[in-house]
Amino acid sequence: MIRFDAKTQIIISDDLLSDVNSILEEENSKNILLFIDSKVSEQDDIKRLIEILKKKFLLKTEIVNSMEPTTGMVNLYKSKLISKSIDMIIGIGGGSVIDLSKAVSVMLVNEGKVEDYHGTGKYIKTAIKKIMIPTTAGTGSEVTPGAVLVNKDTNFKRAIAGRCISPDYAILYAKLTTTLPDKITASTGMDALAHSIESYTAKNANKVTRMYSKRAFSLIFNNLPKIFKDRKNIGLREKVLLGSCLAGYAIYNSNTGACHSMAYPLGIYNNVPHSVAVGCILPKVIRINFEKGCDLYAGLYDLIDGLKKIPGQNAKAKRFCSIMEDYYPMVFINDCFGNYGINKSNYKFLAERGMDLTSALNNNPAEFSLSDATKVLKMLV
Repeated sequence: MIRFDAKTQIIISDDLLSDVNSILEEENSKNILLFIDSKVSEQDDIKRLIEILKKKFLLKTEIVNSMEPTTGMVNLYKSKLISKSIDMIIGIGGGSVIDLSKAVSVMLVNEGKVEDYHGTGKYIKTAIKKIMIPTTAGTGSEVTPGAVLVNKDTNFKRAIAGRCISPDYAILYAKLTTTLPDKITASTGMDALAHSIESYTAKNANKVTRMYSKRAFSLIFNNLPKIFKDRKNIGLREKVLLGSCLAGYAIYNSNTGACHSMAYPLGIYNNVPHSVAVGCILPKVIRINFEKGCDLYAGLYDLIDGLKKIPGQNAKAKRFCSIMEDYYPMVFINDCFGNYGINKSNYKFLAERGMDLTSALNNNPAEFSLSDATKVLKMLV
């Protein structure tokens, strides 16, 4: 049996204001809660959107710093906003702001604290309708059924998950990504690329998820490097943003692998941005998987523009490893984990904690051991 779920309606937008307004009128929305990343709140399109929303609706705006959302933040927003009768939530920002918006959409209409649902699998009954507008081409959170949160008291990073957490609408408006610094464009792009690769090779993958993974990979891999030579090119930005969204659908249905498992503790304990952690770890995990017999990467090699055709699965997969190790956008990340306080005294502990996300580890195409995780981190400190 093959299953594939996709709840979110996607709008590839040329006119953000018109498309948001059309959805709100269609949904008969009256009381809007807007979460917005502080780094994009001053963009002209966003300021005009806020002005229009204020004129037509009851609008509550929350400006959010782009940091990983915590369970404490969600509980705080619940206590602050539960009496406001919100009927639509709009989230504008990167994955952190979107995940926060999704979590609040759940907790405003469900009992208890968010810790009751955080990594517990407890059923979530309902959620407020929501529109997500990503400003980075990275996480795919605008279509996924989870909101990743960190519990700072317990150093526990997991998702609250359920189909109702998936946004009702995702508006892909590539113009919002044109002001990103190169490092953010590169690192979030690497996160999206990791989603496309890990979902393709995942044990839970099927022919439908792989269709999404392959299209996502092609859009991201072949277009992300071009952005750094033509930074305002909306067409290139739109392709990478769409690739990120499609990769989100892929991981929604097939999950990720060892790369994401290893990245979690780096953010929890050393504040390494998730996209930076994933981008740095990904080529090394790919190499280890290949050396342990995974030749599925051959199917992705065939999607790379301009490469010479070579025969044989193994040869293609081996070449793919080298290509990923030299992938151009990584020069803009250029991070040593030592810059975040990771060194000989703690990388073994972080490797151990990288074994905790068993759902991702068990989905990896090859067995990934503690010694493998230790080897990867040792190379990066």
